[in-house]
Amino acid sequence: MSWGVEHGQRRKDILELMDISEKIIRANPNHVNEVSKSTTGCWMEQVYGIQRCDFCDLSADCPILEEEIWQAYLKKNNIVIEKNS
Repeated sequence: MSWGVEHGQRRKDILELMDISEKIIRANPNHVNEVSKSTTGCWMEQVYGIQRCDFCDLSADCPILEEEIWQAYLKKNNIVIEKNS
């Protein structure tokens, strides 16, 4: 996240994330080991309880990003997936 240092808003967001992290770890030093998997698969939501895709750059296989790319592809190519019950 070194690119965040050069942008004022991103720097503020990262400092906020660090503050959230500090509060979580102070409350429970074992939080990272005890946290349960998020329903979306987002690591940030899992660890911090928030989802901030706008400055997340640590996971190339982010399930939320993959879904957004997939939905954009479907829309661009006029593909409709019908689910049969």
